[in-house]
Amino acid sequence: MDELRHSRHCVGGSNYHIQLTPKYRRRIFVTRQMRELVKAIIRMKLKKMGIGIGAIEFGPDHIHMFLTDCRKYDVPTIIQHIKGFTAWYLRKNYWDMVKPYLWGDAFWSGGYFYESIGRVTTDTVKFYIERQQGKHWMHENPEANGNAGGGTKTGQSRLDAFAA
Repeated sequence: MDELRHSRHCVGGSNYHIQLTPKYRRRIFVTRQMRELVKAIIRMKLKKMGIGIGAIEFGPDHIHMFLTDCRKYDVPTIIQHIKGFTAWYLRKNYWDMVKPYLWGDAFWSGGYFYESIGRVTTDTVKFYIERQQGKHWMHENPEANGNAGGGTKTGQSRLDAFAA
């Protein structure tokens, strides 16, 4: 993540921190099964797009992603692809599992957060995500929610797949 990307005609880095929230901020990601499913679907889509994943981590009602090598796409296009594909894929293949968490058939809210990030080290990203996620799971009981916080004593969600 801290290396510049080289292609035929350019050298550089284009990395983003993205946060997405389910519609009505529903607590969709409290179970490990749902987190792993959404993570796998996002990885599948971003791999097809040629975008790298530095990290993916969840709060009970949102997802944080650090995306790398995004030079071919602008932020709204990346968001559109992620939201559109995950919502379509979940409705098509896992509707019975997803439906109880939703109000209506919309999966994602209309908004998102993004921030451009420069050259950072893997340790910096890991520190940031773990620090941020700790506050989201503080009031959760990980054992009661399918180990939602990774089972640590503080309830802090651990980064389980740092490099794609």
